Amino acid sequence: MVLKIPRPLTKVAGPKEIVRQFVPSWFAVTMGTGILAVVIYDFPFPFSHQSDLGWAYWFFNVGLFSLFSVLFLSRWIFFFKDAVPMFQHPVQSMFLGAIPMGLATIVNGLVLFGTPHWGNAATVAAIALWFVDVGLSVLTGLLVPIFMVTSHDHTLEMMTAVWVLPVVPAEVAAASGGLLLSVVQNQRMAQYIAFISMLLWGFSVPLAFSILVVFFLRLVLHKLPPSDLIISCLLPLGPIGTAALAAAELGINARRTFEVSGDGLAAYAFRSLAEASPAIGILVASVLWGYGAWWLVVAIFAIGRTIKKQLPFNLGWWGLIFPLGVFTAATVDLYKLTGFYLFRIPAAVFICVLFVLWWIVMIHTFMRAYSGELFYAPCLGPRQVCTQNELEI
Repeated sequence: MVLKIPRPLTKVAGPKEIVRQFVPSWFAVTMGTGILAVVIYDFPFPFSHQSDLGWAYWFFNVGLFSLFSVLFLSRWIFFFKDAVPMFQHPVQSMFLGAIPMGLATIVNGLVLFGTPHWGNAATVAAIALWFVDVGLSVLTGLLVPIFMVTSHDHTLEMMTAVWVLPVVPAEVAAASGGLLLSVVQNQRMAQYIAFISMLLWGFSVPLAFSILVVFFLRLVLHKLPPSDLIISCLLPLGPIGTAALAAAELGINARRTFEVSGDGLAAYAFRSLAEASPAIGILVASVLWGYGAWWLVVAIFAIGRTIKKQLPFNLGWWGLIFPLGVFTAATVDLYKLTGFYLFRIPAAVFICVLFVLWWIVMIHTFMRAYSGELFYAPCLGPRQVCTQNELEI
């Protein structure tokens, strides 16, 4: 693919049109950037300035998330009638799940990068944002499926793996909750976060895996998706990797959270949970890692088979980054839990691949955003360019 330098904003009428056409799929950029920051921090072969590099990516991600949040909220404030149809669109509505997943990467960064620099203030901010993320995740996981079963027009042949996007945020929040346990000093608060995380895991993972079964059936009956949607074949790695990551994080940090004194039934149960959690984390994460490895091979085959043809760029390319990123993070955690090179070496390879993929996708994203090509809301129908009078706010 030849990348030509475009003229600025040739595809849109102006900045107001950018707001009108802004869609939640842009938050997939923050998901990918945020998970890259996390896995760089956890690179299993330490190198100089490793933490600084991860910090730089996370700080950049905070800027992206803030900018996208302003644009998305502005669309609802100034172009409310044009924003409402998003809920009825069978694809764009799915990307509402990208918002809480992008926010979860901010929480993770506050734990990994903020707490060492800013101390307890960063921990308090991480806890507050995590609860906001939980609320958004539950809302998305309920609201979008309700629209799917009541008003969307879906068929098995047209199904893609984007169906998992509204339900996965809850397990992403569960994984963030597991990481948050490492810095929460109040043990009672930590126990609440741990139990909420387990509930979120149950809220999301069984439904996401059910969708994956249907998606595999769709692949068998109707073969691979069209080339512009082929990247979605990697999306199943997201819920699998996140489920493994959440189990591993809870396994790593549950001992500290549930070690209590006392003779009551609850104290005995908590101590038993503290002792069993690392083993449960290893078991669950390892089983899911094997499942994810299967999907990864299938996705590589599907994308590789299609890449021989022309593969048009769109924001869906960010589906290459986050799913592989959470699978990589789970691989790193399995290495922490087991010490096996079976996980250490693949984790290092995946992180290097992610780093290269991020730059490729980010450069294409920047160039096409610069031209205005990516500012297009499918829920508004064919690309429309408003007149200046229509764009007056």
